Amino acid sequence: MYFRTYYTSIPFDSYFLAGNLADFTASVFDSLQWTDLGFPMLTVLYLFLIRKQNLSVLFKEKARQCLQFLIWCICIPALSLGGIFIYHGGYKKAYESLLVHYQTCGTPIYTIMGSLYYECIQDKIEYTPQVKQEIEDWLSKQPKRQPLPFQIEARDNCIIILAESFESWVLEKSAEGQEITPNLNRLLKEESVLYAPYVQTQVKGSRSIDGQLLLHTGLLPINYGAFSARFPHHTYYSIDKAFKEKHAGGGTCCLTVDKKVVWNVAIVAQDFGYDKLLDKPYFVLDEKTGPCHRLGDVSFLRQCGEKLATEELFPANGHTLAQCVTYSGHSPFTIPDESKRIHFSDKLPARLRDYMVVANYTDHAIGKFISFLRSQKKFENTMIVITGDHEGFGLTRKAVYEHPLGKDIISSGCFTPFMVINSPVHLRYEKVMGQVDMYPTLLDLLGIDDYPWRGVGQSILSPDKKAFAITAQMEIVGDTVGVSPVEIQHAKDAWKISDLIISCDYFSKEQITNF
Repeated sequence: MYFRTYYTSIPFDSYFLAGNLADFTASVFDSLQWTDLGFPMLTVLYLFLIRKQNLSVLFKEKARQCLQFLIWCICIPALSLGGIFIYHGGYKKAYESLLVHYQTCGTPIYTIMGSLYYECIQDKIEYTPQVKQEIEDWLSKQPKRQPLPFQIEARDNCIIILAESFESWVLEKSAEGQEITPNLNRLLKEESVLYAPYVQTQVKGSRSIDGQLLLHTGLLPINYGAFSARFPHHTYYSIDKAFKEKHAGGGTCCLTVDKKVVWNVAIVAQDFGYDKLLDKPYFVLDEKTGPCHRLGDVSFLRQCGEKLATEELFPANGHTLAQCVTYSGHSPFTIPDESKRIHFSDKLPARLRDYMVVANYTDHAIGKFISFLRSQKKFENTMIVITGDHEGFGLTRKAVYEHPLGKDIISSGCFTPFMVINSPVHLRYEKVMGQVDMYPTLLDLLGIDDYPWRGVGQSILSPDKKAFAITAQMEIVGDTVGVSPVEIQHAKDAWKISDLIISCDYFSKEQITNF
């Protein structure tokens, strides 16, 4: 079940975040399939078959045979694994040999305990001169920032809307004669808009918080687990810190409907440099959506607008960077009937219908939010960024896409939009980029191009930006014509380098100069 959504086994630290399940119970049940009944049914079948047998007598009669069978069950796997470990040079290397290109889950081979043990020894990575050299060798080969062929007139403020599970195919798309995102489509026609529809999602097992890591720090997710739980209070360069360095006295804040304990976001807020974190208790639950009755996007963004209209959070003559994290797009994509503004026939797959209805609802919420911002003079010089934290379908995408009616609607790829309203650069970027490329692009758009840390991605405003991205499964997505094998390998190695930078707390130990 976990793998269907997160493409990995349950990380060790996630067992200590089990309280998060209270907020995501509906998503857990949504991932269930009929085939999952096979596991409990095997137990029921076994109990049925032995119901008339006297087990104590049976075991006494066949104790020797049972013991021999048990020994064989232990010895054969032990000897086999021992040979594998010797061949590869130890358990860690043997496990990693199975994870070549991150395309295989090791749990079916080495069991849950084996996976957890591997994570425990992963935690013990030491920052050695060799690790330092490996990181700096990679950084030295990272493409240098090229001067832009135009002048950037940076905006004073920035508001980021991080929409839950929001994919780009819903934009400029109609289904059964109905426009899914009429508000965003209308905004796309404006002059001062930058739009990139093919942002390859690069989150791993930590999904939403990985999305924030990519956007705010320009780093890729760590190999295993949630960086926010495994490595709290590590040092990061971030878009938030860069903004405050550029604008003395500037402020940053994050507004979210989640509780601050979810994904350890209270610690992330400190690590990234937010000045304020407004979580669930700061909002009135006057519009309930989803099976958990969480605050709906329309009410959430309305209340965000009211809070941002205050001088305390958004000074009229100051500089503010704010992020609003929505929730309604969370699986299983259910909102109350009275909140639905669009309906589809039963001919379409149910999951696709539900997703489009929620996407339309979120579009309506964003449209009202932007209309409010534009009605306030203080927001005139504010850049508004809209993107999704990750894709929304997981392993269910294939079935929806292969449906006779679904394939003409949903994208086969995992793309989220990158849309900038009131952008200093008018651009429609139709090539593939990675989520990690949004960070350096935002640095350019905000006029913070001299910030020492440019991330492991590359700005789409850069003339030499290559039109491809590497997924968390090490798949190449995009156009690699004219891209050398060395450049592709460099992009793949970025995953390991990011993992080392975060796990070894590299930025707390080394001074970064412009690269």
